[in-house]
Amino acid sequence: MLRVLSASSLVLTALALTALLSITEAQAASCVRGAKSQNSNTPVKVTFVNKSGEFRAVMWADFKGKLVPYANLEPGQRYTVNTFATHPWVFTDGPGNCIEMWVAQPGVSKFAITAKSTGKGGD
Repeated sequence: MLRVLSASSLVLTALALTALLSITEAQAASCVRGAKSQNSNTPVKVTFVNKSGEFRAVMWADFKGKLVPYANLEPGQRYTVNTFATHPWVFTDGPGNCIEMWVAQPGVSKFAITAKSTGKGGD
Protein backbone atom coordinates (compact mmCIF):
# COMPACT_ATOMS: atom_id res chain seq x y z
CA MET A 1 0.00 0.00 0.00
CA LEU A 2 2.84 2.39 0.85
CA ARG A 3 4.45 1.84 -2.58
CA VAL A 4 1.17 2.59 -4.34
CA LEU A 5 0.76 5.85 -2.41
CA SER A 6 4.34 6.86 -3.16
CA ALA A 7 3.91 6.18 -6.88
CA SER A 8 0.63 8.10 -6.86
CA SER A 9 2.33 11.02 -5.13
CA LEU A 10 5.04 11.08 -7.79
CA VAL A 11 2.47 11.09 -10.58
CA LEU A 12 0.51 13.93 -8.93
CA THR A 13 3.72 15.93 -8.43
CA ALA A 14 4.67 15.44 -12.10
CA LEU A 15 1.20 16.54 -13.21
CA ALA A 16 1.37 19.64 -11.01
CA LEU A 17 4.78 20.59 -12.44
CA THR A 18 3.49 20.11 -15.98
CA ALA A 19 0.53 22.38 -15.25
CA LEU A 20 2.83 25.03 -13.77
CA LEU A 21 5.07 24.94 -16.85
CA SER A 22 2.02 25.29 -19.10
CA ILE A 23 0.89 28.36 -17.19
CA THR A 24 4.36 29.87 -17.52
CA GLU A 25 4.42 29.31 -21.28
CA ALA A 26 0.93 30.75 -21.64
CA GLN A 27 2.01 33.92 -19.84
CA ALA A 28 4.91 34.29 -22.27
CA ALA A 29 2.41 35.24 -24.92
CA SER A 30 2.70 38.19 -27.21
CA CYS A 31 2.92 41.59 -25.60
CA VAL A 32 -0.09 43.07 -23.91
CA ARG A 33 -0.58 46.82 -24.15
CA GLY A 34 -1.24 48.45 -20.81
CA ALA A 35 0.45 45.72 -18.75
CA LYS A 36 1.60 47.07 -15.40
CA SER A 37 2.86 45.84 -12.05
CA GLN A 38 0.06 45.24 -9.57
CA ASN A 39 1.75 44.93 -6.15
CA SER A 40 5.01 44.00 -4.45
CA ASN A 41 3.75 41.40 -1.99
CA THR A 42 5.55 38.22 -3.09
CA PRO A 43 9.29 38.39 -3.84
CA VAL A 44 10.60 36.39 -6.80
CA LYS A 45 14.20 36.00 -7.99
CA VAL A 46 14.34 35.14 -11.68
CA THR A 47 17.04 34.61 -14.28
CA PHE A 48 16.20 35.56 -17.85
CA VAL A 49 18.13 33.53 -20.44
CA ASN A 50 18.22 34.80 -24.01
CA LYS A 51 17.69 31.74 -26.20
CA SER A 52 16.12 33.72 -29.06
CA GLY A 53 19.31 33.88 -31.11
CA GLU A 54 18.76 37.66 -31.35
CA PHE A 55 19.46 40.74 -29.24
CA ARG A 56 16.87 41.40 -26.50
CA ALA A 57 16.39 44.35 -24.16
CA VAL A 58 14.87 43.46 -20.78
CA MET A 59 12.27 45.96 -19.54
CA TRP A 60 10.11 46.06 -16.41
CA ALA A 61 6.55 47.43 -16.68
CA ASP A 62 6.17 49.68 -13.64
CA PHE A 63 2.96 50.47 -11.71
CA LYS A 64 1.84 52.96 -14.36
CA GLY A 65 2.70 50.67 -17.27
CA LYS A 66 5.86 52.60 -18.19
CA LEU A 67 8.68 50.37 -19.47
CA VAL A 68 11.87 50.70 -17.42
CA PRO A 69 15.09 49.36 -19.03
CA TYR A 70 17.01 46.81 -16.95
CA ALA A 71 19.43 44.93 -19.21
CA ASN A 72 20.57 44.28 -22.78
CA LEU A 73 21.15 40.65 -23.66
CA GLU A 74 23.00 39.26 -26.63
CA PRO A 75 22.15 35.67 -27.65
CA GLY A 76 23.11 33.23 -24.90
CA GLN A 77 23.47 35.87 -22.19
CA ARG A 78 21.50 35.83 -18.93
CA TYR A 79 20.36 38.37 -16.37
CA THR A 80 19.16 37.74 -12.81
CA VAL A 81 16.83 40.17 -11.04
CA ASN A 82 14.87 40.37 -7.81
CA THR A 83 11.25 41.18 -8.65
CA PHE A 84 7.75 40.41 -7.41
CA ALA A 85 4.86 38.21 -8.50
CA THR A 86 2.47 40.19 -10.75
CA HIS A 87 5.32 42.25 -12.25
CA PRO A 88 5.38 42.08 -16.08
CA TRP A 89 8.71 41.86 -17.91
CA VAL A 90 8.90 42.81 -21.57
CA PHE A 91 11.58 41.75 -24.03
CA THR A 92 12.20 43.95 -27.05
CA ASP A 93 14.37 43.84 -30.16
CA GLY A 94 17.00 46.46 -31.04
CA PRO A 95 14.53 49.07 -32.36
CA GLY A 96 12.36 48.60 -29.24
CA ASN A 97 9.55 46.46 -30.68
CA CYS A 98 7.91 44.28 -28.05
CA ILE A 99 8.66 40.66 -28.93
CA GLU A 100 7.67 38.75 -25.79
CA MET A 101 6.26 39.33 -22.30
CA TRP A 102 6.32 37.33 -19.06
CA VAL A 103 4.65 37.96 -15.70
CA ALA A 104 6.65 36.97 -12.61
CA GLN A 105 5.13 34.27 -10.45
CA PRO A 106 6.09 32.42 -7.26
CA GLY A 107 8.16 29.29 -7.73
CA VAL A 108 9.50 30.20 -11.19
CA SER A 109 13.19 31.12 -11.03
CA LYS A 110 14.12 30.92 -14.71
CA PHE A 111 12.55 32.21 -17.91
CA ALA A 112 13.88 31.43 -21.38
CA ILE A 113 13.42 34.24 -23.89
CA THR A 114 12.71 32.33 -27.10
CA ALA A 115 10.37 34.35 -29.33
CA LYS A 116 11.83 35.45 -32.64
CA SER A 117 11.10 38.82 -34.18
CA THR A 118 9.23 38.75 -37.47
CA GLY A 119 11.29 41.55 -38.94
CA LYS A 120 8.12 43.52 -39.67
CA GLY A 121 8.44 45.81 -36.64
CA GLY A 122 5.81 46.22 -33.97
CA ASP A 123 5.92 42.52 -33.05
